[in-house]
Amino acid sequence: MLRQLFYKLYAFGVRVANIGVREDQAFHEKKKTQVINLCVAFGFFPKLFFIVQNLVYEKYLLVAFNLIMALGGIAILILNSYAKYRLARLLIISAGCLLFGLSAIFYRNGGEYFLLANLIIIIIFFTDTKYLVVTSLVNCVFFIGIKVFHHYSDFVYDSVPFERVLFNISWSMVLVIIALWFFKTEQLSYLREIEAKNNELLKTNQTKEKLFSIIAHDLRSPIGQLKGSLELVNHDYISPERFSQMAAKISDNVDQLHNTLDNLLRWSLSQLQGITANPERTEIAPILEEKYHILQQKLEEKNIRLAISGITQAVWVDPDHLRLILRNLLSNAVKYSHANSVISVTARTDSAGHITILIQDNGTGMSDTVKSHIFHSDTIQSKPGTANEKGTGLGLKLCREFIEKNHGRIYVESEENKGSCFYVCLPDAG
Repeated sequence: MLRQLFYKLYAFGVRVANIGVREDQAFHEKKKTQVINLCVAFGFFPKLFFIVQNLVYEKYLLVAFNLIMALGGIAILILNSYAKYRLARLLIISAGCLLFGLSAIFYRNGGEYFLLANLIIIIIFFTDTKYLVVTSLVNCVFFIGIKVFHHYSDFVYDSVPFERVLFNISWSMVLVIIALWFFKTEQLSYLREIEAKNNELLKTNQTKEKLFSIIAHDLRSPIGQLKGSLELVNHDYISPERFSQMAAKISDNVDQLHNTLDNLLRWSLSQLQGITANPERTEIAPILEEKYHILQQKLEEKNIRLAISGITQAVWVDPDHLRLILRNLLSNAVKYSHANSVISVTARTDSAGHITILIQDNGTGMSDTVKSHIFHSDTIQSKPGTANEKGTGLGLKLCREFIEKNHGRIYVESEENKGSCFYVCLPDAG
């Protein structure tokens, strides 16, 4: 019962705090509006209590002061609900200054200390210099004037109990604490936002530098070699027979260039426009066969055997995405495999409705540190293959993004100098 009451009060407080808060407001403006709403709401109930108490004790002027403050609080909430934020803040500051000042003069009830809370709220909540200066000066003049008046005059319209004075001083301190707490949390949120932006900018710059490096070296070098070879043929510096002997190496360079350029363009597109998947029932075996023929020359150069066994399953995936995934994973397996070794490709079905494709090699493997960041998009690193093959480090990141877009996942088991096994889990197409 108490828990339900607490939740209802909490939900009511949230609704009151969000009066007038709009989606298009800046973060700090939302917080300012919420704090003002809560201060007005929390102050409303003490004012009702004092209205009743002052009526009982026939202190009608105080009743009027408290009634005006309560109605002013309602007016502030209404103004906020109509997005009249500046007018609402001016009302709470001006009405508070006037009414608390008058109550302090007539009753010596500690109301002048609310002016200090008012002053802090002005400094924190107003950014317009004109409003800030004018309202701050008015509050300071009122506060000092009341203190001077109390010192040189014995005038008291009516007395109030000491408990009332103590309550007013305590409540003004609570308002000061709320305002300072808001200021501190707002500053901390700014600092966190700035830090996050700086980190994002740093990562972006690192990625940009890496991409420029890829363009400058990994793309420029094979294009330069191809251009040089063709110039040698065009100027008859080498015979067509010699060029035919070089053709295998040139073809390898062109394949590497094509894969690098394709990965680079796809990654750039994914960063700018996102990835759109169009999944359909896709047989795994034909795509593996297609990739085998593409990689056949590299496999023969290193005398590596690609063992594909018992794959008859179909997955629910974008076929173009699966081609990219298998191309990158198989290319990496060849790249990091030693000569005269075997790369095995198998698939298994689990009870959760997924097909897992396993691509296992006995190559260089990787350390735990390398495994921890190979799929992260904020780091682009690659180490040379066993035959000094180069790479960009984009392939595995693309694999992860494309697999996740098709509602799958990828992970790896690897140990240095003992090889790696990549697991690609995709929905079963049945």
